Amino acid sequence: MKKLDEIPKKNVFEVPDGYFDRLALKIQSRTEELSPVKSIPTWNLALRYVLPIVLIAVALIFIFKPKATQDTEHLLASVSSEQLVEYLNESDITEQDLLEAINFDDVDADSLSVQVQDEFMKNGFDVNEYKSVLENEL
Repeated sequence: MKKLDEIPKKNVFEVPDGYFDRLALKIQSRTEELSPVKSIPTWNLALRYVLPIVLIAVALIFIFKPKATQDTEHLLASVSSEQLVEYLNESDITEQDLLEAINFDDVDADSLSVQVQDEFMKNGFDVNEYKSVLENEL
């Protein structure tokens, strides 16, 4: 360690004359020479990345959208009366449940009566006979 202590301590580096006076001017001149950085607007980035995602999502919705189902009246017309009767017999639906489900405000009782009478006439039933049976039961 004595050898290190014997080495003279002198500054071997020297600062040139007026270096720190000119340093600020040099730095400022270099920064002015740099070209300004072009900034990209954020809406441009949003259009670049978000718009394709939205378009793909909309396309997938239309591709995987369930096909339009047939009209319910058309579907019910394709079911036979026997199948409906069989379904109702097998289900736990009571007459009371059916009557509660029907909206009688939209039903014209006179037209229904005429339709029922027409059906009885077509099938050879006597309307008066059924009226008397119904009156006796009530």
